Amino acid sequence: MRPDRTRNALRRRLCLSGALALVVTATACRDRAPSASAEGAPSPAVTVTYPVAQQVREQIDVTGTVSPSATVTLVARVQGELKAIGFTDGSNVRKGQLLFRIEPDTYRAQLTYDQASLDNANQELARQKEMAAENATSQSNLQKAQTTRDQAVAKRDMSRINLNYTEIRAPFAGRIGARTVDVGNLVGASDTAKLATLDRIQPAYVDFTLNERDARRLGLFKQDPARRVLVTLPGGKSGETVPLDFVDTRVDQGSGALRMRATVPNHETQFVPGMSVEVHIPASEPQTVLLVPETAISRDQAGASVLVVNPASVVEKRMIATAGLYGTQRAVTAGMTPGDRVVTGGAISVTPGSHVRIASTQQQGRS
Repeated sequence: MRPDRTRNALRRRLCLSGALALVVTATACRDRAPSASAEGAPSPAVTVTYPVAQQVREQIDVTGTVSPSATVTLVARVQGELKAIGFTDGSNVRKGQLLFRIEPDTYRAQLTYDQASLDNANQELARQKEMAAENATSQSNLQKAQTTRDQAVAKRDMSRINLNYTEIRAPFAGRIGARTVDVGNLVGASDTAKLATLDRIQPAYVDFTLNERDARRLGLFKQDPARRVLVTLPGGKSGETVPLDFVDTRVDQGSGALRMRATVPNHETQFVPGMSVEVHIPASEPQTVLLVPETAISRDQAGASVLVVNPASVVEKRMIATAGLYGTQRAVTAGMTPGDRVVTGGAISVTPGSHVRIASTQQQGRS
């Protein structure tokens, strides 16, 4: 009986040992599973671009305001009933186009009367000259006839001028605003009563200011500074390169700014008076720089930096020196080479030292 009990005890110990071995093995497998998963996880994907080498000029960017190159306030210079309006509010008008007509009848009748008076005065002057030649009249009568004739000429000319004033025509081509009176109203009772305003917007002026330091740097205090500027709509679109045609003779003491003006042809009338535009003033000779997307650049207290992917596919933080902005591209003057792969997408999920894979390369950014 004892040997049987001994064998049974041995079997129980062997079974218990086997069970413990299985538990240990399973636990070890579970402990190793996360490590294996981490080693097999794919690297983050990023999009990169190459810096583009381009010849640019350093420039100063300021904001300008569009204004008409000429403005006239149309008023009635004679009094009368407004008979006709020859334009639509807010429309373009041509030079010489009839804009307003004031009743001409009174002024035409006055011209007829004054012309008749002048004819009589001419006849009397001729008669007095004939009589003076025959010593049949005095010198004073001749002078009086001459004076009467001269006065009649002046009155006739004034009547002719007033008759012309009954038609108000455009002095130049431009865009006219809204009329302030309608047909049938009495106009001309006040010398300052405005009928409408006409603006010449082809060409148009762009007014802007520049601080004294930049103005001196550009040499704008020299006599007749020859310089061209680029005027664009907000966002750098639809630009025109035009000459700088006015630099003020003094710096404003209050603001320390110098007033300037450029003239744009405005053939497509895209520059409207009162609109804010961008003025880009070249500040250096052309130089070759590397351009990278502005969105790829980060800035902190240490300065500007970008993330680049090195040949080992590891992300590095690269400190750079930047210059002007050209559209959506920022000029880089130091810290980068044309072969650097600059991270432009997926940068949120990666940090310096991360191993990454290139999802796509923006080839259009390569020089």
